[in-house]
Amino acid sequence: MLCLLRLDLDAAAASDAPVDLIADEAGYDQDLGVYVARGHVEMAQDDRVVMADTITYNERSKTISASGNVTLLLPSGDTVFANYVDLSDDFKDGVIRGFRALLRDKSRLAAYSAHRVGGTKEILNKAVYTPCLPCKSDPTRQPVWQIKADQVVRDETAQTITYHDATMEMWGVPVFYTPFFQHPDVGVKRQTGLLNPAFSVSSGRSGVQIRQPYFITLGDDKDITLSPIARITGDPDPAGGVMVGEYRQRVPNGAFLLGASGTYEAEPENDESDREFRGHVNGAGLFDLNRDWRWGFNFKNTTDKDYLRQYHLGSRRWLEDTLWTEGFFGRSYFEARGYGWQTTNDNLRDATAPIITPLLNYNFTGEPGAGGGYWGLNAGLMNLVRREGRDSLRVSMHPSWTLPYTGSWGDVYELQLTVHADMYVANDVDTNSDDIDPNDTNTFDGVTGRVFPQGSFKWRYPFVKPGETFTQVLQPIVQLVMAPDCCNTGKIPNEDSRTFEWDDTKLFSADRFTGFDRVDAGSRVNYGLEWSAYNNEGGHAEVFLGQSYQFIRSHDEPEDSGINSDLTDIVGRLSLQPNSLLNATYRFRFDTDQAKMKRQEVSLVAGPRELNGAVSYVHLAGNEDFASREQVSASLATKFLDYWSVSAGASYDLVDDDVNGLYGGFGYNDECFGFNVNVQYSPDGDTDLSSGKFAAFVTFTFKNLGDIGTSF
Repeated sequence: MLCLLRLDLDAAAASDAPVDLIADEAGYDQDLGVYVARGHVEMAQDDRVVMADTITYNERSKTISASGNVTLLLPSGDTVFANYVDLSDDFKDGVIRGFRALLRDKSRLAAYSAHRVGGTKEILNKAVYTPCLPCKSDPTRQPVWQIKADQVVRDETAQTITYHDATMEMWGVPVFYTPFFQHPDVGVKRQTGLLNPAFSVSSGRSGVQIRQPYFITLGDDKDITLSPIARITGDPDPAGGVMVGEYRQRVPNGAFLLGASGTYEAEPENDESDREFRGHVNGAGLFDLNRDWRWGFNFKNTTDKDYLRQYHLGSRRWLEDTLWTEGFFGRSYFEARGYGWQTTNDNLRDATAPIITPLLNYNFTGEPGAGGGYWGLNAGLMNLVRREGRDSLRVSMHPSWTLPYTGSWGDVYELQLTVHADMYVANDVDTNSDDIDPNDTNTFDGVTGRVFPQGSFKWRYPFVKPGETFTQVLQPIVQLVMAPDCCNTGKIPNEDSRTFEWDDTKLFSADRFTGFDRVDAGSRVNYGLEWSAYNNEGGHAEVFLGQSYQFIRSHDEPEDSGINSDLTDIVGRLSLQPNSLLNATYRFRFDTDQAKMKRQEVSLVAGPRELNGAVSYVHLAGNEDFASREQVSASLATKFLDYWSVSAGASYDLVDDDVNGLYGGFGYNDECFGFNVNVQYSPDGDTDLSSGKFAAFVTFTFKNLGDIGTSF
């Protein structure tokens, strides 16, 4: 925004600090009552400094004048230059001619004259402001942008800056004019008024939309933003509108916000004549109860699945509602949460979405005891219900004991013993499937549970070989996991262990499943070898290979998971980063039974900031449930001529021989102005790219003014 310099001369006049004066010569005319200082005059009081060729003080008119190369150094860090300054001795009234200022953020402000009136108003005539630095090769060249105004008034009482007949110029060419413009004073962070508008252009029902936020401050601790959205075109209604509001407030122990929006129009599946209320509500909050406890909430709900997408109000696949509290007590932690979900996906139903209340978890880690061993406990309770489909109540107690040990030769050991004790009260549970089918009549209702003990012992021995230029570490790792083949019965509903991925991060986990509903039954030996090297410049390289031999299998592992045989798939990782210009990673899963790769991931980033590229490759072998997937993505970005940048990228499906997506952008960003264009294109599957979804985003950034953007 256009800044006006705050001289704050009243504070200087009221100061009791002495005035230091340095000059080539100084005198006093008793007949005229005038003090005069000439030649390299420098006057300082507190942290304010005035320098000029001549400074005079007239006792009779009670005025202070400075002329010739006048410079004012202000406490704010701003510097003012002038040809002539004439002020009253109380600094409430005065004039500065040939006003020029270098502000603390390197912005520049100039005016033909500056007047101070009544100690509360400053008026600049024929003012010019720009945050752009002068061109190094030609300082006289027009800046990228500047604002010119016939008159600028700064009102300290109202804390506003008002412009009359203001014009924005870009490279010396006028591009925008307004007869009146007002914004908060320098340093005022919150004030009632209009915010930057936003525009969007979309095909279909969204159409062309204009959003104009209006900010209302209700005090130091609360405010409201009202954002009417006007839809100029759209389907089925040719026009419409939405009012969006958001209330924010800080309280002594936290903060919260509440939002809502609404309109009265037809839903997407209805015709124009069938109108009804559409809208949404949202909120979030976080509050401290004391040093150990805090609580919060988060919610977002809408009247229909298309509303949030249509008005660009943030539409995720699932909208989550949660109320929670948590406590921290030394080495333990407790949380209580409640969850609910609403879907915006047309292919999903809210009736089968879970409602969880309450969800209780307690985690405790004890102090190290004899030999360094320590106790732990994970305990929890979860009550899950659905409007349609299975319900369950789970109570869990998982005590554990861990003993770490480091031998005299540097070998590292860890012994861990755990017991999983879980009880379930379940309804409508399909004993043969994890799927939720409200119409299934062959289900289990009743109480079930399990007690599942497990023990693990891990050994690793890092061999370190230091060198002059790099250091190598070779580390074999072996882990024995012992557990019975039991306890994953179909009567226990599987709510939180539905997904599984076998990779190098899971190899040495005693429990390879997520959640509590499935236990990692059976016994196995995990083994792997890790080699790493580090050079003196911060570069590194890593190689890891590992596998498990399951000599007691549970035979209920997920199909084609990589662990559903005695010898699991081999998992590995290769990583190379010799310097800041190259970073490459390769991860894989190899099926030893079929002698084929089941998963491969490659990522490569190379090049300096001026020109860098990235390539990624993903291959997932197919099975009976899903087809094989193989995709490659590439991107290139460059920055040139100091301020210009260009980027482009694409992803390609190697199986279907289709382009998955294209994107690109270019921009100009200097110290005061930015212009960025980004485009995205997602084909609908046609190899000729003749159909698909196109989106474009254009943003203009003006330093101290803000952003103006639109989407297409």
